[in-house]
Amino acid sequence: MEYRKEIDGLRAVAVLPVIFFHAGFSLFSGGYIGVDVFFVISGYLITLILIKDLDNNCFSISKFYERRARRILPALFFVMLCCIPFAYAWMIPQQFKDFSQAFVAVSFFSSNILFWAKEDYFAPSAELNPLLHTWSLAVEEQFYIFFPILLFALWRFGKHPVFFVIFGLSCISLLLSEWGWRNSPSANFYLLPTRAWELGIGAMCAFYMHKHTIKASQTFSTLGLVLIFYSVFMFNEDIPFPSAYTLVPVLGTTMIILFCSTGTLVHKFLSLKYVVGIGLVSYSAYLWHQPLMAFARIKIYPHPHWTTMLALCFIALLLAYFSWRYVERPFRTKDGSWINSRVKVFSTAIAVSLAVFSFGLYGHLSNGMPDRIRLSEEQSSYLSTATASPMRSVCHASSDHIIEPEDACRYNNESAAIAVFGDSHVVELAYALGEQVKGTDIGVAHFSFSGCAASYGQADSSTCSEWANNTVNYIIESDEFTHVIVSYRMASKIWGTPRGVYPNLPRIRSENKYKPIIDSLRSTLLDIAASGKQVIYVDQAPELPWSIQELVYSDRIVNGSIHGLSRDWWDSFNTFFENTYAVPESIDRVHVDEIHCDDEVCYAGREGTSFYFDEDHMSVEGAKRVADLIIMETDLFAGR
Repeated sequence: MEYRKEIDGLRAVAVLPVIFFHAGFSLFSGGYIGVDVFFVISGYLITLILIKDLDNNCFSISKFYERRARRILPALFFVMLCCIPFAYAWMIPQQFKDFSQAFVAVSFFSSNILFWAKEDYFAPSAELNPLLHTWSLAVEEQFYIFFPILLFALWRFGKHPVFFVIFGLSCISLLLSEWGWRNSPSANFYLLPTRAWELGIGAMCAFYMHKHTIKASQTFSTLGLVLIFYSVFMFNEDIPFPSAYTLVPVLGTTMIILFCSTGTLVHKFLSLKYVVGIGLVSYSAYLWHQPLMAFARIKIYPHPHWTTMLALCFIALLLAYFSWRYVERPFRTKDGSWINSRVKVFSTAIAVSLAVFSFGLYGHLSNGMPDRIRLSEEQSSYLSTATASPMRSVCHASSDHIIEPEDACRYNNESAAIAVFGDSHVVELAYALGEQVKGTDIGVAHFSFSGCAASYGQADSSTCSEWANNTVNYIIESDEFTHVIVSYRMASKIWGTPRGVYPNLPRIRSENKYKPIIDSLRSTLLDIAASGKQVIYVDQAPELPWSIQELVYSDRIVNGSIHGLSRDWWDSFNTFFENTYAVPESIDRVHVDEIHCDDEVCYAGREGTSFYFDEDHMSVEGAKRVADLIIMETDLFAGR
């Protein structure tokens, strides 16, 4: 196979945006598309190798997997091994448990499945996961379990039928991704069926170029690079991915593969010495960058300075050269490695995988090795009060756990006078109110749906909207409720995922993202109030830069209190929501920051009591303080 140095240059174009995106530089808001570029390149190069072997009647599954093992495993296991001492020293038990689970998943190339079940790629918590990026390696390796076998099975029918089978399967995968982002966005992002079409397009490039010589095109190669750069700088986490939007960087990559050759400006750029050099070490750079960024965020409170993150980008490249030169390259061929036979490759891979698996399993079963960390009595007190509602799993609805309005949980009295309605941020408040009204005849009805933004009055067919419409109508029509408490986590709905929130304010979502939510919240409050019920809107609690557990374990206790964030920052963060006038003046309102904050600081906890059980949900104890404020500022006990 003829070496194309512009392909290595294209790898550099892919890896650098990913690194800068994970470093938190907002200029590279679409930097995650670098992974999609890698998928196309991989599909192209691997298919060329497979076609050559099949044409020469020397195709061997064991030979193919030996090459993959030599290419992927040495650097991967080396980086994972280097992560262990930092994880052991700096991670809190839950983080270390998650880290250990990733070790187990990586040993089976199934980390994409693990993260699908546990982690939103764009969530702030994902930035603290040193092995999050291994999801893409899992997708590739899962693809290469099936793809060579498919080619081998179909090869007897000729290249044209094989090409059209790949084309058909890729179209199905693309259509599935269009369905997936609307119905199961996390699975859509992480899993192979909705990603396979990107590798398939690379494979189709290989088939076409194997039989045809395509004339270099200045226009198409330049357009290809423009499409990739457009995606890097103009896309963001609000763009559904993968989806039809993913065609932009994928087709850009395809145009470069097909039309970029000697004489084009893009070829000259991608063939520059340092661009090719970064491309050569791109795999190692990809492996190193996420652990560096994650451990920096874990260690530096409340956030690393941008100069630190920029320095880590360069350190990732330096480490990449080291591991490419002394780990990757020596293992690539039999001649350059002490593992000079296929049996040794597979036996070593199995042995190391078992060691990785065993370490991960122990970290999981030990719940993150909590004995690593010695806690003071004060820290233990904070951790013991960082608890969620004991009724959360039973009473809190989700797309997998629908609770009809008439089946909602009731606290203290089956005949409820108070309805509490909203997203996951009302779960503890409903439970705390039920606890605070004990001894009275007041009952509290709990209506909450996980991750469901205000969507009452919206006509879409989502489970969230259907539940919201049914529940609000049930509350309106019911004569049993005299008071209705409503609360949502509005900040994330307006601002989007708070990447790099602290200390800089994030980018506001486009109007078509937040306006329907604002309109729905206003309609919810006004329509319920129009039914004669007293409506009380409770602002969300200030969001912490770190989870309460991270703050406690890192001993961020000052004079008996845990400082969460600046009051000025939180006020600035809420300014835009206030200016939407989503909460009409006629609606009673409870400001949570009145009890969580003073003039300078918003607290995560005080006097040994945690106000949160993670970084944004109130603990039961924190919610009790809000419940007391609601009782004090409203007429819940009037006439009783």
